[in-house]
Amino acid sequence: MSVDRLAELNRPAPAHQPGRYEMRPLLSTQSDVNSMDGFLNEVSHIQETVRAINENITRIQGYQSSMLQAADAREEARIRSNLDDMTNETQQMMTHVKQKIKEIEPTSRHSDLAIRKNQFSNVTKSFLDTISRHRQVAVDFQKAESRQYERQIRIANPNATPDEINQAISQAEEGRPAVFAQQLMQSMTNEQRRYDGQQTLDAVQERHEDIRRLAKSVEELSALFEEMQFLLENQAKVLETIEESSYQIVGDLEKGHQDVGKAVYTAKLTRKKKWICFGIFMVIVIIVVIVVAVQVTSHSGGGGGGGGGDNGGGSQ
Repeated sequence: MSVDRLAELNRPAPAHQPGRYEMRPLLSTQSDVNSMDGFLNEVSHIQETVRAINENITRIQGYQSSMLQAADAREEARIRSNLDDMTNETQQMMTHVKQKIKEIEPTSRHSDLAIRKNQFSNVTKSFLDTISRHRQVAVDFQKAESRQYERQIRIANPNATPDEINQAISQAEEGRPAVFAQQLMQSMTNEQRRYDGQQTLDAVQERHEDIRRLAKSVEELSALFEEMQFLLENQAKVLETIEESSYQIVGDLEKGHQDVGKAVYTAKLTRKKKWICFGIFMVIVIIVVIVVAVQVTSHSGGGGGGGGGDNGGGSQ
């Protein structure tokens, strides 16, 4: 039976059964991841879910191998059912991880941006590796299914040309109806239709549908890979812009500090020059005062000496 990993993820982990995974609900707000503890818990949950996805991919490979080697149509149908369940389950888990990664995406408002950036980058790259692995597994199985499809067509209609076979495979990969299967039935003899016709038609149509589903799965996985890669690259650009802005702010602050220092130094130098000029001015004023005082004193002394001589001459 298929191992219902998605059900395990949705159930809480019992205390006596460690190692089980719990599919956490998507957050309605960002409050849980604003704290570092909440952020790291979500990162841990994503890592656990990615590991579970990888385990599922290994199981998918096993189902694919068994399906290609199935002994009869009934066994093949049973394996195909298990494979479809496991594939759908894995797809739901991958969608869950995608949403969780978007929830923990760092922003400029986080003070611990460097730590969040590294954790976000690591967990996103791990998920990208898992997507790439799942896509490669699907591509390899699609090629194997196409070879099986080709063999079934050749057995049913040995006269089928390579172009007709390629056209049938292309129709399956493009998701188009199995037109070639109808043509195949029309080209069969009455005896073939009586004994093998419906069985052959069913087998060809089933293989056609398998290839169509695989092509769709590969397309979806490629789109998911591109979306997550864009998210990672865009996040790196945003963080680089934030870091550049931070460096610019620090540089502006340092430059502003230097400018303030220069202004203070210039102001001090200006004040010093003003005091020097004031001192020189005061010295000049003092010198002028002294010179004027000396001249005044000199004129006063000269005038007094002349008057005494005149009086002496008149007495004689």
